Amino acid sequence: MIKFENVSVSIDGKEILTNISCTINTGDFIVIVGPNGAGKSTFFDMISGKRIATSGKILLDGVDITHLDEQHRATLISRLFQNPQLNGVASMTVAQNLALSNYKGKTVSLINGMTKFPDHLTTELEKLNLGSPQILHTPMKDLSGGQRQLLAFIMATILPPRLFMLDEPTAALDPQSATKLLQFAIKFINEHKMTTLLITHDPELALAIGKKIWILEDGTISKQFDMQHDKLNLSPSDLIGHIDYTNL
Repeated sequence: MIKFENVSVSIDGKEILTNISCTINTGDFIVIVGPNGAGKSTFFDMISGKRIATSGKILLDGVDITHLDEQHRATLISRLFQNPQLNGVASMTVAQNLALSNYKGKTVSLINGMTKFPDHLTTELEKLNLGSPQILHTPMKDLSGGQRQLLAFIMATILPPRLFMLDEPTAALDPQSATKLLQFAIKFINEHKMTTLLITHDPELALAIGKKIWILEDGTISKQFDMQHDKLNLSPSDLIGHIDYTNL
């Protein structure tokens, strides 16, 4: 369980997040929606430790991690970025990236760190049509955006995190690649009961996959919905609006 108590974050003297108080329970699948500039990515930065809260407290299972740096939080939290180029080391091969992810938080020799990863990952790669021997020796930078995001998802979950954060993971993908990633991700998250936060601009996606939906606007979480009780009463426009194509 992660609890936020009146957490605020300022950047260059400007307050981006203001007095956020909320709780992420173990096993939650929370989708966060909100307009551009609302503070969604800063919220993720604050959780991951990339940005340190300027006030308030963050408690992980009762332990204060407010001032724990990003490197140490990385052993507890995994994050998938919306830009595929930020996921993984571009110049390293797929096999090397998988091996590196498998040793996250551990001290190993360079040889071991660059060559070994769990055998079961080969099966996962085959399920996603990424299982050919050639792809393991391909540099990450030579893969398509969709391939890179699928591999980044596997890398982020090799060692099951206490919290998994997906920051608009399909924003840079074509519809086919986005669908493939979401189908795999949702199945994996549900099977492993993984505590997950996902940011999206798509209110229909939020309603389709979220067990809970939080609306973040003007630097604070303004509304929280539990889909077990609220789904029948919500429409996409109740979240962050929709594009009105009729007037174009």
